[in-house]
Amino acid sequence: MNSGRLVRIYLLLLVFITTFGGLLFWGIYQQTLNTIVSDLKLESNILINQLTKQISLAFIEIHSDLLYIIEQQELRGLNSEKTIPIKIDHIQESWKSLVLQRKRYDQIRFLDYTGQERIRVNYNNGNPTVIEDEYLQSKKHRYYFTESINTPPGTIYSTQLDLNIENQQIELPLKPTIRFASPVYDNNSKTIGVVILNYLADNILNEFRRISAGFAGNAILLNWQGYTLLSPESAQDWGFMFPDSPQTGINVQHATAWHTIQQLNRGQEINQQGLYTFDSINPSGNKLDSYCASCLRVLLQIPKELIDARLWRQLARSVHLLGTTIIILFVVLAIAIWNREKRNLNERQLQNLNKRISHEHDLFLSGPSIIAKLRNELGWPVEFISSNITDFLGYEPDKFTTGELTFSNLIDPDYLQQYSQENIQADRDRATDFKRSPYKIIDHANKHKWVQDTTHLIRDEFGKLTHYFIHISDITHLKQVEEQLTESHNYIQRVIDAIADPTLVIDVNTHQLKLANQSAINLYTNDKQLKEGVTCYRLTHKRNTPCSGKHDPCPITEILKTKHTVSAVHKHYDSEGRVMHVDVRATPIFDESGENLVQIIESHRDITDTVKMEKQLQYIAETDRLTQIYNRTKFDEELKKQIAWASLANQNFGLIMLDLDHFKDVNDNHGHDTGDKVLKSTVELLHNRIRKSDILARWGGEEFMIIAPQIQQDDMFAMIESLREAIEGIDHEHAGTVTASFGATILTPNDNIQSLLKRVDMALYRSKNSGRNRCTIL
Repeated sequence: MNSGRLVRIYLLLLVFITTFGGLLFWGIYQQTLNTIVSDLKLESNILINQLTKQISLAFIEIHSDLLYIIEQQELRGLNSEKTIPIKIDHIQESWKSLVLQRKRYDQIRFLDYTGQERIRVNYNNGNPTVIEDEYLQSKKHRYYFTESINTPPGTIYSTQLDLNIENQQIELPLKPTIRFASPVYDNNSKTIGVVILNYLADNILNEFRRISAGFAGNAILLNWQGYTLLSPESAQDWGFMFPDSPQTGINVQHATAWHTIQQLNRGQEINQQGLYTFDSINPSGNKLDSYCASCLRVLLQIPKELIDARLWRQLARSVHLLGTTIIILFVVLAIAIWNREKRNLNERQLQNLNKRISHEHDLFLSGPSIIAKLRNELGWPVEFISSNITDFLGYEPDKFTTGELTFSNLIDPDYLQQYSQENIQADRDRATDFKRSPYKIIDHANKHKWVQDTTHLIRDEFGKLTHYFIHISDITHLKQVEEQLTESHNYIQRVIDAIADPTLVIDVNTHQLKLANQSAINLYTNDKQLKEGVTCYRLTHKRNTPCSGKHDPCPITEILKTKHTVSAVHKHYDSEGRVMHVDVRATPIFDESGENLVQIIESHRDITDTVKMEKQLQYIAETDRLTQIYNRTKFDEELKKQIAWASLANQNFGLIMLDLDHFKDVNDNHGHDTGDKVLKSTVELLHNRIRKSDILARWGGEEFMIIAPQIQQDDMFAMIESLREAIEGIDHEHAGTVTASFGATILTPNDNIQSLLKRVDMALYRSKNSGRNRCTIL
């Protein structure tokens, strides 16, 4: 068989085995992927069932408490005037006992059919308190009262899970709250009011964290609109409660999965971003429908990267076995084909090898490395040492073989203990060989050199260590270079430590920090020095993924595009978790060619005070100085946004314009100070009676505007009448009673700002011409 034919057979064999192995690997890959996805689906289903069951059980307990309260005979008999004081005292004591026992209700309130609070008990951090009558408030225009008062007996109404708001400010520390309400009927089945429980939702949030703590992916609790309430990216939680924060929800970050979640209340989906498992919970216990503002969604997401990592870990074992099998098959076939030629070739190679061994043995012993055989005795006597010891250290070999010198005479005294300890440890570990740590030896001229050796341990038939066979290499030059690099690194560190601003040197491929000055370490960590492998985004943003998006652009990404220095404003967190605004200036560092970006150097300038000042100036520019509500400029901006949003979402809103009647007479007869007090009192009343979603602004003088999103004409008329009667009911000091005229309209698909303002102004004009103190809707 000639060599050309053998080559062709070998190539055909190689193609066949490669094709067979590829097809077999593809089948294993698909089977393994399907198994992993099935396991992850099962794991996600079990966890999401645990989470939804735990949350549902918490809500069932609340329902039980609420139904128990509304069935109290004393409460159902509150329409009997003679027994009210006794009944109220009994109810208050009962409720105090309940909130102290349950430790999950911030408030329990009873509102009568007019919306007036009749009983309120506050948990008060474990010291239940009954609120005196003089501090009880009217809640007749609050949405949770109007939504629950007319529901059938036994019906439970729940609000959206959000943060508690006191005096129009979010309460700190954050207090997640859900309100549960149910109507109360007397013994004649007549509605006498409604009971409201303010549930402290930290209970279910903490259980959610506990149950999902060991989950490999991301466990997320969402509201019905797709905003996160609890997630691994805690900085994005409750974003919908803070208008100034970026309003980014699951609907943007996971758009494909969100589309499916909106169509189904429960299910699983796998797409390019990973595996999603989701379920929905209605806190009120009612059936889920297409729009459930108070409903919660539980989402478990396993990123595709995690699935791929698990896949390749399992494939590694299969690939190893498959590769071994293919190699064995190839080798067996190759040996069968090449057997005859191989024998002939081996005979020729053996002859040449014997000649080369003798030559290479001489070269090896006279090469740059020193070979020695030592006895395992005191001082390590030398039985053999290569002749090149003379060129390396200036000693003659017979100085050692005659016993005049031992190997310990060569070792620097500072390293004798290290050398001995490594020998003892290797003997204890029953090692056959090991690579020794670098150490110094002394030559004939009493000069020191750095060496490193590989030591082989030789034992007798009883396993006792008798000899060492060592291969010594000169690494003096390498240690000198290492010392120079260390000195250079220390010099660079001293230079950047002299910079006052926090400064970082970052690898563009891994985002890991190569250098950080002391100012950065002191600001961002509680450690004395930088931890190995820490990334820039972990140090400054306390997050696990690189910066991205409009509000946190990654300087590395920008520099890769432009090749120039970039600046950006980021929100960083210091070592105590405090938020600070930082002006980040990033400068590229290229390799020797000047083309490839390898690192960037970042400097951080704290501009927190400047940002606060800008926000304060923006607040001043948008706020009416007297009433502290939006001014006309800010109102125009909000009106544009509402029109754009309504067009995009196919929704509507109401626009209300009101004018205080004969207000000029108040200023003329009682002075402008009295007029200002009237304006402020009116604004305070409006603030307390409009909805959270409504927007109030001073249009000019005694004219005010209200934007009421998602409202129908009948509801808007009822709202305006309530506001008109409330304004008329105020008895202002000196000025007495002041009335107001209202004009209102609903946005139509063809409206723009000019047409909308013109119509509401016309409506107000009709109210004034019709005798004032009335409302007109066009």
